[in-house]
Amino acid sequence: MPSFVSAGWAVAHHTNNPDPLLLAIWLLPLAGALVLWAFGPQLRRGAGPLATAVVAACFVLTLLDAHVAFGSPLYANGVGLGNGVPLGSWTGGFTFGLFWDPLALLWTLIITGVGGLIHLYSIGYMAGDRASARFFAYLNFFVFAMLTLVLSDNFVGLLIGWGLVGLASYFLIGFWFFKPTAVAAARKAFVINVVGDVGLMLAIFVMFAYTGSVTYLEVFGRAPTLPHGVVLLICVGLFVACAAKSAQLPLHTWLPDAMEGPTPVSALIHAATMVTAGVYLIARCAPLWDSSPEARALVGTIGALTALTGALLGIAQWDIKRILAYSTMSQIGYMIMGVGVGAYQAGILHFFTHAFFKALLFLGAGLVIHELHDEQDVRKMGGLWKRTPVAFAAIAIGTLSIIGFPGFAGFFSKDAVIYGTLDRGHPALYAIAVLTAGITAYYMFRLLFVTFFGTYRGDVPDADLGVPARPQSEAHADHHAAPRWLMEAPVILLMIPSVIAGYVAIGGAGSTWWKFFTYDFSTRIDLGSGPAISETVSTLVVLAVVAVGVGVAYLRYGTAGARSGAVERLRLEGARIPQPFARAFYFDDLIDALIVRPARALGLAFARFVDPHVLDAAVTDVARFAGLLGRELRGIQTGLVRAYAFVIVGCAVVFIAYFAFAGFAR
Repeated sequence: MPSFVSAGWAVAHHTNNPDPLLLAIWLLPLAGALVLWAFGPQLRRGAGPLATAVVAACFVLTLLDAHVAFGSPLYANGVGLGNGVPLGSWTGGFTFGLFWDPLALLWTLIITGVGGLIHLYSIGYMAGDRASARFFAYLNFFVFAMLTLVLSDNFVGLLIGWGLVGLASYFLIGFWFFKPTAVAAARKAFVINVVGDVGLMLAIFVMFAYTGSVTYLEVFGRAPTLPHGVVLLICVGLFVACAAKSAQLPLHTWLPDAMEGPTPVSALIHAATMVTAGVYLIARCAPLWDSSPEARALVGTIGALTALTGALLGIAQWDIKRILAYSTMSQIGYMIMGVGVGAYQAGILHFFTHAFFKALLFLGAGLVIHELHDEQDVRKMGGLWKRTPVAFAAIAIGTLSIIGFPGFAGFFSKDAVIYGTLDRGHPALYAIAVLTAGITAYYMFRLLFVTFFGTYRGDVPDADLGVPARPQSEAHADHHAAPRWLMEAPVILLMIPSVIAGYVAIGGAGSTWWKFFTYDFSTRIDLGSGPAISETVSTLVVLAVVAVGVGVAYLRYGTAGARSGAVERLRLEGARIPQPFARAFYFDDLIDALIVRPARALGLAFARFVDPHVLDAAVTDVARFAGLLGRELRGIQTGLVRAYAFVIVGCAVVFIAYFAFAGFAR
């Protein structure tokens, strides 16, 4: 095997010409966040434009510096060689720096490009909110945290970024801290992500114990020589982190609750940043997964089950943002399944296309919510295609892309993931992926039909639709304080890549002309005898299943007859949701029973018994003993010389007797 470690060390760590543009890309969002935190109230309306300009500048710098990443050697046997910036070293012998290769470039382009459009959208969406400067400071900090994660050249730097992303998500999800539901959702997301952080730390401890390093190049270079069980243990720890951050079973329950944050936060977390971190980590650590078939099987299976579970739960939702949240969970499951089974190019391609059409869907939903003054229940909508034409076009394009309609971006990437699963010898996972595609088509077209067609139901009493009384989820001070184009312009821009982005993969995700997907990620996976059907046949099978899903949605919600009885139908359907679907397959109940309640009981036991009667009692008893001893000793302080002389003589006698006895005993 070539000496990737020595070659990579020279390129990535001790380059004679550190990349100043890369350093600027990394630090500009942090500088923006600090300025906004310090001077936000004074900036007032300038906070949003400043934050947006910072991220836009990072995007421009990324484009200018792209040739440096492309100039580095491409992946070979899963080990990447990149250009970077050395930042420092520790006594343990490993360095911290930035890593700049095509994989990092791709994620950076999405974080700063799509993230910049979401910043621009937020200027209009958050107009009138008195804490908007704080909101944009959090957004810039989130971008910095995500860039730290994807640009670090070692696992410690990645862990720092991993934790900072969790902290930033806590700030953003709980931004409206006066809402108990938002605070609870932020706390839930933070705690579950800390579970993932623990998994990542354990993996780092193991890899350092066996390789003596936490630098990517050294760990990856030694991966083929590590004991099989050690590699599996490292991969399991890494995947625990991926499952928490990317909302995979069973650590997915925070994702739908995160919809309590402002809609731009949902778009940023779901499309461009946080939930795709797990996909990045698996793709970056391809040499480790290549060395462990069991780890690949585990990740692929969990990804497929997550994709199916998210799609099934999407059927039972009526909140427009929660429908999209479960669709994100499902699509990330596709990506995890792809990179998990070794179809790295396909999984990364789906990340790329998904970033555009999922941001488009969320921002389009935000236009609807904004227009209807914070209404999120699609049963209270209907007939909105004329009232909100930009939102209708956005969600229509996003829906066609997410279901994989031919010609749209998602068609190329989802088909590549599904066939990649079959190509790598997993027919069961392939069947699950195909079924999930049909379910996705059903609930997404249900969303489209119920929201934009028929007659408007916003004036129908909640009781007639079976809508429970609840406080509104959003909290703008002034819905019309900013020009509408500030929100519509980013949405219109996102429509373009949501259609054309997939064309970079013409010829297949592994043989495209675009450099992002030309990596030879793996040459050590035994693909067996090959799939039983061709990719063309597979595509036709998937399209047939998707067509069935669309047809069922049309018959139930799109026909004139269905629209004429929409109110009664939606009321009955809301009441007939099966209990397992209504309770999200009891995952929250299970976590509550197995972890939350025992933890609370243990905490209560410590608070009521251990703390007062053991810990505090030990301290109190020491104080009481000292007081008692003091009171007893005060009795010998008489002030009489003869009493002191008696004590001295008595002590002398005791000492003489002791030494005399000790000497006699010897």
